[in-house]
Amino acid sequence: MTETQGELASLSKYIFRAPRWYSSVALSLVIAALAGVAAFDSQYVLEDAWQGVFFIGVPTAVASMATTAVDRYFGGQLTYNRSSLLAVACEIVVVTVLVAAGVAAILTPRLSQNFVFDALIAALALVFAVRFLVVLAVSRNTLAVSVLPASIQTATAGVLLFVYGGTLNYVTSGGGSLLGAFLARPSHAPPEIQYAFAPRDFLLLVAMTALYGSVAYGFVVVIDRPWQRSLGVSVLDFIGGFIGHIAEGTRELEDFFEQIGEEAVVPVTVLSFRRTSDETEKARFVLPMIHPGPMGEIGGGNLPQRVADATDGLAFPPHATAGHDFNLVTEREVDTLVDAAAD
Repeated sequence: MTETQGELASLSKYIFRAPRWYSSVALSLVIAALAGVAAFDSQYVLEDAWQGVFFIGVPTAVASMATTAVDRYFGGQLTYNRSSLLAVACEIVVVTVLVAAGVAAILTPRLSQNFVFDALIAALALVFAVRFLVVLAVSRNTLAVSVLPASIQTATAGVLLFVYGGTLNYVTSGGGSLLGAFLARPSHAPPEIQYAFAPRDFLLLVAMTALYGSVAYGFVVVIDRPWQRSLGVSVLDFIGGFIGHIAEGTRELEDFFEQIGEEAVVPVTVLSFRRTSDETEKARFVLPMIHPGPMGEIGGGNLPQRVADATDGLAFPPHATAGHDFNLVTEREVDTLVDAAAD
């Protein structure tokens, strides 16, 4: 890899392995329950937790399941692990924004409860922008197609707020009509959100969602140009490979590094200690002039372990005087170094 490519490879130190989709969904419900206890103030704590699960956890669970189904219907590549991880991350964004807005409203007398609701609208729009970028990077569908799975979490939360916030009562009396029975249920909602959302709030949500989505796509277009010019690849390729690795441990990130990698001839120095009696190996120092990274099983990240497995005695794979510009692009390249050391 070149120096620029090596700096890009060093970003992989932030990689972690995501849990399975059912673990992500369970975690999202726990977070939603805790947020409900903190946000609502009913007579019973369990009721607060249930309200949090319903208004915060349900959109996350729906997005976890429905995003993959919709995306695959249009030929996308999102799996349930990836969509669940994405939904939980977006739920954390919403909860974080609400907590920050609530603290600001308490500390600043000029800010009313409406400030918290405005922050919620902004958070839901931000959720769409994040999901739009990820869906676009992973599935590489057209913009119009990517909007559909990306909007599920925001749309589900918006529908719940519309129904249980009593928005329909702002435009019609509802009465005992069938429409009012299904679309106007503020009596079943916590007092904090009853009649809190007027139709103009949902118009604002649509406008902000469109604005944030446009800015997100514009950001990708802007930063993608130098990537294409210097590396010959798209930033969406890296995002897609990164998500694939942390969600399911795929080799997509190595495929990306392989696209930008360059061939190099490097020396491999070996110092071996053997018994004079039977020539059995006691220890082996293996020093290939590469960087043992980026990390884990990506590229040469597991080089020390592979050297140890291939050595009969003690193995010593010290760090060579090479930086990230000499990272291996795939794990397969480790075999070449181990075979050279054995020879």
